Amino acid sequence: MNRRLFGALAVFVVCGSTALGQSADSTLRAANALYSNGAYESAELAARRLMELGPMADSIRIQAEQIIAFALVAQGKNDLAREHFEAILQISPSFDLDPVLTSPKILTVFQQAKLRSGVARQTAPGSGAISESSTAGVTFRAIVFPGWEQYYRGRATAGLVFAGAGVLSLGSAVACEILRARARRDYLSATQPADIARKYDTYNRYYRGEVYSFIAFAAVYVASELDVFLNDSQSVEIRPSLRPVSGSGVVLTFRW
Repeated sequence: MNRRLFGALAVFVVCGSTALGQSADSTLRAANALYSNGAYESAELAARRLMELGPMADSIRIQAEQIIAFALVAQGKNDLAREHFEAILQISPSFDLDPVLTSPKILTVFQQAKLRSGVARQTAPGSGAISESSTAGVTFRAIVFPGWEQYYRGRATAGLVFAGAGVLSLGSAVACEILRARARRDYLSATQPADIARKYDTYNRYYRGEVYSFIAFAAVYVASELDVFLNDSQSVEIRPSLRPVSGSGVVLTFRW
């Protein structure tokens, strides 16, 4: 049985079982099974049918919205998926995804939804006080290795450039270190003046290569850190403040 036929039959079973009064939990389990088996369109349809049944608990709606969002990302419909993530955040602003178990593509769309949701809450009518954004700031990835934070935030090109430069410079430093150690042993074991001079030149060449490679890696690392903070919309923010007591003003906010 091919995947499309399996998905169609599974959707029929899911919808039929719901109509017969089975629990929403079993319907969600079936929709999750469809998603796990790669029947993304069928999983989306099953979750949508569940949501059309009428009022339901927030926990059930969140799970259904999540299945739809995941399935839409798998189909390459990131904009539509972001809308469903935003719907989840409207219900539960503290909702989050496991960064280890969740696909980077899904995490990227979810982070975009968190950003949009946070901006929407800040600019909501009637909110006189300044509210904090719910989006996460710079993560540990920025410290671990150049380019990881950029790639995690959806800036794939910048992430790959910084990561590639970091791997190249650090790998060159490690290679020069290994070769320098071997050249040093050869240099110390040489007995003839001409041989000593030749092997010392080799040793010195690898030593300089190691130093320059570490300097290059340090430069890439610093440039990556600056790029992360300069492109972090939550690091620095300037916005007008309208306070009924103290009047109008401008607020400059730094977030780290």
